[in-house]
Amino acid sequence: MGVISTSITSLGIAVALACVGLFAAGETGCASTTERARPSDATTTPPPPPSVPVTLSPVRSPRAPSGYPVPRKALRVSSSSQLEKALADGRTETIVLSPGVYDAPRPFADREGDRILASRLGRAVLRAGFVLGGNNGPPGALIRGLTFSVRDPRKTLDGDVVHVWGSAAGASVLDTRIDGHGMVDAGIVVHQPRGFVARRIVARRFLSYGVVVDPNDFNFRTRSPYSLRDLTISRVGRRVPGSSNGTAEACLWLGSPGTVERVRVRGCAITGIWTGTAMKDSRIEDASVDRSRVGIYIEHFTTRTVFERLRVGPSVTRGVNAEWASRALGGKPASVENVIQDAYFRTSHVGVYLDQGTTRTLVRHCVFAGQAWAAIGDYLGVENRYYGNNFDRIAAGAVSVSYDHDPAGSAPN
Repeated sequence: MGVISTSITSLGIAVALACVGLFAAGETGCASTTERARPSDATTTPPPPPSVPVTLSPVRSPRAPSGYPVPRKALRVSSSSQLEKALADGRTETIVLSPGVYDAPRPFADREGDRILASRLGRAVLRAGFVLGGNNGPPGALIRGLTFSVRDPRKTLDGDVVHVWGSAAGASVLDTRIDGHGMVDAGIVVHQPRGFVARRIVARRFLSYGVVVDPNDFNFRTRSPYSLRDLTISRVGRRVPGSSNGTAEACLWLGSPGTVERVRVRGCAITGIWTGTAMKDSRIEDASVDRSRVGIYIEHFTTRTVFERLRVGPSVTRGVNAEWASRALGGKPASVENVIQDAYFRTSHVGVYLDQGTTRTLVRHCVFAGQAWAAIGDYLGVENRYYGNNFDRIAAGAVSVSYDHDPAGSAPN
């Protein structure tokens, strides 16, 4: 079985490079009724945008794992040895697990595109991880209705309870619960995102990541984007929270084109939702983030992506943070032509911060509350726009839009 690294190499958050840092830039927010742009060479400060009434759309909550029909014609197993034998029999088939505990000294491996289901939702409990894919093999592997309870990293691939790679295009993980007990690195890591589907996932207690979809390729393109729906992710962090220095401790990490619908993340030591690598022409909607230093962190090269129907806070310092243009990459900005809309930010420092170089990013139809510095920060941005936002509940002394550099700098607050 081939192995690819789980290390997430992205600009500013890379294991092998100096970390640009999740706190290198501030966050941005929403603004006025009158559309305004702040060119990077502006010589005068525009008047503050007006605050207008905003009625937000309701945010849909993620659904829990639910029951499903079990095929009658399937290979049924009731022990770990039977499961391993079925996975290695050279056939692509449906394997149904009877209620019970399944364990092994190494992760179970599905190289044959098998479809693995629990006969009863949640009653097949795995103490070891699962690997979907190989150097070659058929696509379309499936995991459904399983419960993973893994404490030993040696029983996983690269610390990932579910690891999707290589030949596993079109893989699916459905109606599944994953608990890492604060002992393993990640819940689901997808390095083969072509056609990947996740539905009704509950993942909690990991050291580095809850769910990752990232090919580790800035030039990645696909006609089959991933689709994630109904994710509940919580309690991701090191034993010393924040000690990864921006290289990890993210509940949801997204690095390729796709859609995310109905996601709730809580207790993320550094960031709730991270976007970057090849995240282009994508959409994140109905997302709520709480108990995280940064709600949504936009890094290189998030482009033409819509962030819609958001609830961020109250236990969040920075709502959305668009990282600065990277000198190492020729000054290419992190956030280009992205849209943040129909969102409520109750954050302690700033709602949305667009750092230097952020380009043609739009913030509209948002409500800001409780920010001590600014609802929106737009530092040396290029043609960013913000209009139709409400600032009535920001803190006394805060401003609706600041064009200054975030005074908190790179501090994690």
